[in-house]
Amino acid sequence: MAIDTLLILILALPLLGAFINGAFGKSMPKKVVGSLATLLVFVSFIFAVTIFFQFHENQRVHLFSILNLEGFQLNARFQIDALSIWMTMIVTGVGSLIHLFSMGYMAHDKGYYKFFTYLNLFIFAMLVLILGSNYFMLFFGWEGVGVCSYLLIGFHYNDAQKGMLNGLAARKAFIMNRIGDLGLLIGLFLLLAEFGTLEYQEIGQSLLTKSVEPTTWMMFGITLMLFIGATGKSAQIPLFTWLPDAMAGPTPVSALIHAATMVTAGIFLVVRSNFLFELAPMTQDIMMYIGLATSLVAAFIAMRQNDIKKVLAYSTVSQLGFIFVALGMGAYTAAMFHVTTHAFFKALLFLGSGSVIHAMSDEQDIRMMGGLKKYIPITHITFLIGTLAIAGFPFLSGFFSKDEILAHAMHHHMGIYIALAFSALLTAVYMFRLYFLTFTGSFRGTEEQAPFA
Repeated sequence: MAIDTLLILILALPLLGAFINGAFGKSMPKKVVGSLATLLVFVSFIFAVTIFFQFHENQRVHLFSILNLEGFQLNARFQIDALSIWMTMIVTGVGSLIHLFSMGYMAHDKGYYKFFTYLNLFIFAMLVLILGSNYFMLFFGWEGVGVCSYLLIGFHYNDAQKGMLNGLAARKAFIMNRIGDLGLLIGLFLLLAEFGTLEYQEIGQSLLTKSVEPTTWMMFGITLMLFIGATGKSAQIPLFTWLPDAMAGPTPVSALIHAATMVTAGIFLVVRSNFLFELAPMTQDIMMYIGLATSLVAAFIAMRQNDIKKVLAYSTVSQLGFIFVALGMGAYTAAMFHVTTHAFFKALLFLGSGSVIHAMSDEQDIRMMGGLKKYIPITHITFLIGTLAIAGFPFLSGFFSKDEILAHAMHHHMGIYIALAFSALLTAVYMFRLYFLTFTGSFRGTEEQAPFA
């Protein structure tokens, strides 16, 4: 099958799943709804892997023109290159596993078909974001991801106990993301004013051939606005407080938002715009120091959390800060490497926490747990593997990706290296605190909470 056909199918399948489940899911059996949604995302993953092995050169797939004015065109166009296809494999691969987990986790939920409709739509929006060949398509997917996250975080809005909290958390995520989105929008208007196009290739070509030579301040303005957009989605100081509150949503949503999709959108934006950031060293420095501050602050907050999902949420914020330090140093490959490893071990940890919460009759306070390894041995083993990976245990994935970033930091500035190494040490401390309080010792909860009581 031709690569352009495969690309269109990758995008169309999750959208088809969302349409079928949204329109007919209420009258379909739950197993059919869940299986259909999961299968379509998995087939998208298979197609992405096929493109990965067939890939020889960058190519663009033009669907249609959205706007065609004199001297300006806005196209629905997609781009296949090393970055977009790698991100597609992460999103569809981890996404299909989260869909599979959700089939069991949400089995007794009344809104089962709605949940899978939103999940499929979320994957579709994320794919538009990463596969688009211009900033308009990126922005279209960016807003789609924001809407779907709002629907998923506030999914249990009619729950008598938690409905109010879920609604507030969803609104907080939506509104705080709007602040970042305004920065991104201003950045896009500045790009349009300076280059007359939003296509990545054309902008890169203009800078390469020096047919457009923006001033230092213009480049600083453009990149700073793009970074503010990334700050909202990828939860950096000061726009990070929505992310721990997003834990109000069902656990598979936490895994999807925190692991492979929404929070990596800001990182993807910076990596995709690397040719702009390389011409704005001031923005790179700001990005590096904000990333460093975020990594340390979130790590310290995680040390004092008692909610199993809140520890993992602040851990995500800390790891994203780690990645932004790499981006600020211009280590884009190392940043993408850590994005990839983080997607897998963080999804594993969140899905493991979902298993623990189920076993504990919806209790999330780790002070009420303890000794769970004898009740849920498989979850114990997988959670331990995820904990070792995020802590950077030798020869597990996190060890290699963190080492790469720390090596760049050592060459860049010794102070940055020491601060980052300390942040990595804190990761090990709070993650093992979480692990030991949950799985070892004696059970500290009530009789009703005792697993399989």
